[in-house]
Amino acid sequence: MSLEITAPANLLDPSPETAYFWGRVVGDGAIADNRIRIRTSDETAAHRLAAIAEPEQTRDGSDKTEQKQDGITHHVREREYLHDTSITRRENEYMVTVTGDITADAASKLGLPTPMGAFEKVESDEPSNATSNAETDITTTSHPDYDFADLTEYTQPLLRGLFEGCGTICYKQSAGAVGLSFVHDKRILERINDLLGNLSVPTPTSDPAPASGSGHWFSLDDDAAPAVGRQLYADTDSTGLFAPSRRRKLLGCLDRIDNE
Repeated sequence: MSLEITAPANLLDPSPETAYFWGRVVGDGAIADNRIRIRTSDETAAHRLAAIAEPEQTRDGSDKTEQKQDGITHHVREREYLHDTSITRRENEYMVTVTGDITADAASKLGLPTPMGAFEKVESDEPSNATSNAETDITTTSHPDYDFADLTEYTQPLLRGLFEGCGTICYKQSAGAVGLSFVHDKRILERINDLLGNLSVPTPTSDPAPASGSGHWFSLDDDAAPAVGRQLYADTDSTGLFAPSRRRKLLGCLDRIDNE
């Protein structure tokens, strides 16, 4: 699917594009030293995120072993499964890096901590969070609010970005259900839960519990997951603001339980 993504004039101006972008940043990104980095296993999503950030997009030349294409860094990673860290898989990983004063502006306007996440080569299925930065050995001293108030007009793409950054999909064959969950630190999970409440369908969730690696997780009730999943990806064909592999997996699982 080839769609033209229009770069916003300013990454902090509320729009569907910026809501999706910042959802991805908070979901599984990193901020430090005037750099923002977003990672994704979907090459198409990487190009779409790069297009949104095009006015400030730069290449990161710090690692000569990385493959770069159109300003996007590509790795192959050995990653642990979220719920069983003894099992690993190999997958592509694409990095989009943005540099400039936008990092300080985002910290101020969106209440993001700086630093946030880590810029080292992460080899875990755990999403980045606001309390770790192994590369620079910096401890976050700010008190982030994760203030999405300016973006709540675009709750659907914002939540979709968060879901693609720190959400999981689990097909439960024995129960004939699809599980949707989010994994991050508790403060971000609180914000995600608030945003879920803005959807037009019921969104009952479990209480946050410690994750197997770091952070916490919560899940949507299985009965609510299909309606939430379909609403997150409703009308996305015309916008391009999604990772095709993630949408394909989710909708494929939902179609499967519908046909059982």
